[in-house]
Amino acid sequence: MNVLEKGMAYLSDLGGDWRYVPGETPLSKLSVAATVVLGYFLVIHVLQSVMEYRKPMNTKAPLIAHNAFLCIASAILFIWLGVTLGYNSPHGRMSAKDTLDFMICSSELHDNGSLHLIYWLNYLLKYYELLDTVFLVLRKKPVMFLHEYHHGATLLLTWSQQNEHSTAQWVPILYNLGVHVAMYYYYILSALKIHVWWKKHLTTVQIIQFIVGVSSSSYAYYRYLFTPEKCHGNDTGAIVGVSVLFSYFILFTRFYFQTYWSMKKTRTTKPISSKSTVI
Repeated sequence: MNVLEKGMAYLSDLGGDWRYVPGETPLSKLSVAATVVLGYFLVIHVLQSVMEYRKPMNTKAPLIAHNAFLCIASAILFIWLGVTLGYNSPHGRMSAKDTLDFMICSSELHDNGSLHLIYWLNYLLKYYELLDTVFLVLRKKPVMFLHEYHHGATLLLTWSQQNEHSTAQWVPILYNLGVHVAMYYYYILSALKIHVWWKKHLTTVQIIQFIVGVSSSSYAYYRYLFTPEKCHGNDTGAIVGVSVLFSYFILFTRFYFQTYWSMKKTRTTKPISSKSTVI
């Protein structure tokens, strides 16, 4: 085994015996997550009222640091999750023997300390990402319904997937982390006033993400309803996943056509917040 393989094997076992326990693990209670989300909506609207007659704040340095942290944290979790999935197979490394059904539904694959820890750390990031909106308000940038809804709903979605022991959650989480690496890198460049030509394509990738997420959750729900060997977990996680991710798909698709398609047809431009492409 070479150094790279040893490193990957170490990452896949880094979580050890750690397990997410609903009601016991920090921030695992619904009352906490729901209170934070409601508080988030309240604080944002109060802060908007406070800033209404004030000048925009210069938050360039803390904004760059904020986005850099989320870009790096997302990259670390993305690599860690990918390596853990690749090495956490009864056959050793992931192979052709590991079918889609095994990857989506198997409790054998997903009862792993590293996966539990990664999912929980990803959930914690959703609390920190609420600061995205605070920066928008302090800079007196428009806060779209899509942005506000997405941040609150995603926090509750990640809480739900852990508490319902969804084995399909790695699909949207892995994709989401990869998108976040690119997205927060884009925000860094935007804060530095560096033009980015691929913003439109980032939105397209986000929309594809929701299609993939809805598909994996739908498959898990289908297995639960129509096959004797059901996916590990319960149907509630799948229902919540399909519902929330499908709502994202609708809203992001609408945003895409309003922003880029109408712009292409009219050949007119309308200032759009640098945070309007938000996931």
